[in-house]
Amino acid sequence: MPLKEESVSPCNSCKNLAKSFLKAVDETTRRSFEGGDADWERQKLGNYENSEVRFIEIQEKLCNDVTTGKDQCYNLAELYEEELEDWFYEKRAQKQDLFQFLCINQVKLCCPDNTYGPDCIPCPGGVKEPCGGHGKCKNGGTRQKPATCICDIGYTGKLCDKCKHGFYKDANGTSFSCKKCDKACKDHCRGPGPKNCEVCSDGYYFLQNEGCIIEDDSNNLTEGLSQGAEDLKIGLDNVITAATQAVHPEL
Repeated sequence: MPLKEESVSPCNSCKNLAKSFLKAVDETTRRSFEGGDADWERQKLGNYENSEVRFIEIQEKLCNDVTTGKDQCYNLAELYEEELEDWFYEKRAQKQDLFQFLCINQVKLCCPDNTYGPDCIPCPGGVKEPCGGHGKCKNGGTRQKPATCICDIGYTGKLCDKCKHGFYKDANGTSFSCKKCDKACKDHCRGPGPKNCEVCSDGYYFLQNEGCIIEDDSNNLTEGLSQGAEDLKIGLDNVITAATQAVHPEL
């Protein structure tokens, strides 16, 4: 039993058709040859450029390069042959984009970027910066609905306007970014570095003015503080001894 071919969305199928058609157009472009009768060549190439012969050659190449959704591409090519002819003979000379002409304006299987649905309305957050610039609009560019934001790593919310647990908001004027909490923090933090941890990670301990530090660092710091206190005591003892001898030299 043959395997069922993997399918693609209607919009992507139309994209495949448009790309394949343009590739075939490029492959059937006949460039001039050196030498010979230039006027004759120009006339022959000019006739071929917009000829039925060339269009048939393009049709024979259509969808051969498509890897996923090949049968869908063939079906669309047959279904929308008149639209492809219209573009080839008329709209191509007007420099109209094939994808926009065919998939968006004519057969209405796609929408412009960052719009969606039957009427191509803006994605959440708007056309210019959907999802707040921190995610992608699911179903954007298609006639499907609904459109939802797929947020980038670290972001959450319907408009990707919040930071996920384990990330903190780093604001810069009207914009912001979500940055990962320090490894010393367990689960969440209020800002950068180990001082802003809400809870220390396993193996870390909280010290005043230091934040969450790893156990070895805690021991080293404690030893350092103890040594510092001892050095300070010795220093004070020396000062007291010197002062006493100055006042009572006989001692």
